[in-house]
Amino acid sequence: MALSKEVLDTIAFSKQNGFDKLNLAPPQETRKAMAKAAQDPGPTQVADVIRKTITHHSIPVRIYIPFGEGPFPIISYYHGGGFVLMGLETHDEICRQLCKNTGCIVMSVAYQLAPEHPYPQGPESSVAAAIWLHERAAEYSGLSESMAVAGDSAGGYMALHVARMLTKQGIALKAQFATYPVTDHYSAHYPSYQENGKDYVLTAEIMKWFWDNYVTDPSLFEAASILRTADFSGLPPAMIFTCNYDPLRDEGKAYAEKLRKAGVPTVYKNYENIHGFFGTGSMGEQAMQEASAFLKEKLNK
Repeated sequence: MALSKEVLDTIAFSKQNGFDKLNLAPPQETRKAMAKAAQDPGPTQVADVIRKTITHHSIPVRIYIPFGEGPFPIISYYHGGGFVLMGLETHDEICRQLCKNTGCIVMSVAYQLAPEHPYPQGPESSVAAAIWLHERAAEYSGLSESMAVAGDSAGGYMALHVARMLTKQGIALKAQFATYPVTDHYSAHYPSYQENGKDYVLTAEIMKWFWDNYVTDPSLFEAASILRTADFSGLPPAMIFTCNYDPLRDEGKAYAEKLRKAGVPTVYKNYENIHGFFGTGSMGEQAMQEASAFLKEKLNK
């Protein structure tokens, strides 16, 4: 299928801004540039945004409060960025939209990033933040018994990991959502790495660079690859999106298939787009509406 004008324009814009060469600059420089570029003069309005640091774990978070009368369901959200980049600023608008669309409290989590904090520090901080939100939801007019996790790309990985860890600890989630998630190490050699490894902004080379920063000990590749987890049973209902022109397409689909085989109610959809489209452009807005409707339905049951 031919690429749409929307996708071609996104590719051109991304290449013009060097997003296809993220692996060529020090992570600290790229983070600063991305945070500055992410500032939106007309953000989606919510009732309140609370900025704080989870003191015991030193994890910065932003808590988005919806308009209306609480108590509200809660969503712990994890940003993308290949385990290395991005943060609260880059995903401010996505979290604002989710908060408004779902009528839920959304907590955006600045989990620990590589290479300063290699695996397993990112996942551990992600789990700690979710447990903190679950324990203190009432302080923000939230419902701990009505909780979901969500994320995009490496943040999708974090959300799926958190869903497994909280389930193991007896914390029942209502839903999990991940769009174009990382789920397996590049050594798995999925066809989508070959088909989409060049020309679509997120290249196979960049993904390998992300993974090599994230997991510095080769003996941990297996443990860090959440798709290789043996047990998928008992997990909350899931929605997983992938995009067709993305190195991560096949591993995202494979994760959805494993969930289904384990009996987990799972919605899977593959968009004719490239990595990073969620919440932007016509397809990204459609995906945002579908994800919001899914989360709202599950969290209000």
